[in-house]
Amino acid sequence: MMKYPRSTSIAIAASFILAASCATASKPNPPAVSEDAIVDAGIRYFAEGQLRKAENVWSTIADPAKRSLYLSFSRAYSAFDKAVAKAEKALSSSGPEAAIAAVKESGASPSPPEPIEASAADPLGARARLERVGSEAALALVARASDTERAADSDLENARSVKGKDQATSAGKAQGGFEEAVRLYHGAEGWAPDAEEDARKADAKAHAAEELRKRLVKESMLSFPDRMGQVFARSPASSERLGDKELLAFNAETAAIIAGSLADFEKIAAENPDILDAATLDRLRGSARDLSVRFARIESAIKAVKDRGKPVMPLIIGIFNPQPGDPQRSRPASFTGTLAGGSDWWWGIADIPKGLAQDLVITMSDTRPVRVFAAGQGIGSGSRRTTSDLVNPLFKVGNSWPVLNAGARLENGVFHIEIGPGQSDGYSGEAVVYKSFMTRTR
Repeated sequence: MMKYPRSTSIAIAASFILAASCATASKPNPPAVSEDAIVDAGIRYFAEGQLRKAENVWSTIADPAKRSLYLSFSRAYSAFDKAVAKAEKALSSSGPEAAIAAVKESGASPSPPEPIEASAADPLGARARLERVGSEAALALVARASDTERAADSDLENARSVKGKDQATSAGKAQGGFEEAVRLYHGAEGWAPDAEEDARKADAKAHAAEELRKRLVKESMLSFPDRMGQVFARSPASSERLGDKELLAFNAETAAIIAGSLADFEKIAAENPDILDAATLDRLRGSARDLSVRFARIESAIKAVKDRGKPVMPLIIGIFNPQPGDPQRSRPASFTGTLAGGSDWWWGIADIPKGLAQDLVITMSDTRPVRVFAAGQGIGSGSRRTTSDLVNPLFKVGNSWPVLNAGARLENGVFHIEIGPGQSDGYSGEAVVYKSFMTRTR
């Protein structure tokens, strides 16, 4: 382009603007100004940051295409500068994420028409300001992502090393942390040099945490019946004899725990629909509901059975509540006492389905004698028994006293245990239901 002294360019532009504004004047128009001079005058204003004056000058260019070229560039640059100012404000008031969003929204600085040199195309320093905002916001996002990733690493380590019900929770927390880190790293891409690679590594950790969470949730769900069986078989905190009121309260408390656990299980199943198939879910739900049904039976027996002695714990036993990891063996009820003379009495319920020839067995810690009676047989200290002891002595093994085919011989499954004197005052024992005592499976 032609070079003019600054004073000359300004004078040319001013005279041209003055001539254009005096359409009603009677004097003849001044000599025409060349378009190159007009372009140069506008460029000088633009380079000084006086965008409005530059546009006023360029608006007088006669060639429509050339006029549009310069005006469009000036307006695009003005819009770009405003977008950068918005990003600067976001960084100071709303944080790095809002700033990065504004930076990306601002786009790139518009390319100037060929006569405008690069050094003059950014008079307001918008490009440099955008670089500063983008770099500062990206560094802040990377720092936050790194902190989030470190916390997720700790949660993942806990999920892998700490045993218990919180493992799946820790794994889920780790997964969420890594996913958040990935999001933050992606936000910094293009402005932080290693953000893309950091996002890839964090994403791999997120997938590992997800797989661990799914495995732990699945294990937790599959072990649900065992855990509920353990709750069902829990004993009162106090070892003192429980009266009806306390026994009913303990039964209700246990029922509430299992009901609450079943509700938690349903929530987990709803949140993780792809963990287990429908048939397995139904089986697990059914096992918990089966336990819940038995609380009503316990309550009914507590109210109906009189002169019964002390309760074994759990009060109701059977194959429905198997030993953990061994569905062929029932979980036993236990009892402990001290006997200085005479007899001691305990009671419980053997839950044996009709038609199944399962056996009730009382196993003692020593060789003292044991008798077992059905309900309504005049049990109790000093009572006169109207029927014989149900133990089958020919099948007694060691300290184990069996009642074969107990389901057909007990009234509503209720049994009473008479503990005789032994070589020491203290004693302990278990009551357990065997699928078959003859084959020693329980």
